[in-house]
Amino acid sequence: MKPLLNLCLALASLALGQAALAQATAVTSTLTAQRVEMVDGKAVLKPAGQGKPGEVIEYRGSYRNASTAAVDKLQAVVPVPVGTTLVAGSAQPAAAQASTDGVRFAPMPLMRTVRQADGTERTEPVPLAEYRALRWDVGTLAAGASTLVRLRARIDPAGTPVAASSVKP
Repeated sequence: MKPLLNLCLALASLALGQAALAQATAVTSTLTAQRVEMVDGKAVLKPAGQGKPGEVIEYRGSYRNASTAAVDKLQAVVPVPVGTTLVAGSAQPAAAQASTDGVRFAPMPLMRTVRQADGTERTEPVPLAEYRALRWDVGTLAAGASTLVRLRARIDPAGTPVAASSVKP
């Protein structure tokens, strides 16, 4: 499963870097991924060189303002790689918005309207397996300051179908 994790990290790094560059050239970003192991009831972070289905990976996006002026309206974005499912309640800070396509974001939980067989419509939550990115409105990041956002995702079992909303043409 190492190739899956490495591919997820490469794609996530690219997306994280592009999000930071789009915000301001003074802001640098770093994405790290660590495997979460439970030891004596506590979460312990370990290197994530290899990943297997069922394991939980913690993705941390670190943003640093290297300039001498504050950066306003900063948005931190961390992708949820295809082949993983967001772990409920793992977004830190908790006030994140989510996206199924990495472009349109809305408050969590994401909701969608589903047409029933009888023609009526029903609103239901979007499954966490379909979330592809989280975004935080950091606001102003002072000169020389840093901020950290994070989420956890579980590696899906091999052969899990990919939701149509996460497939890009």
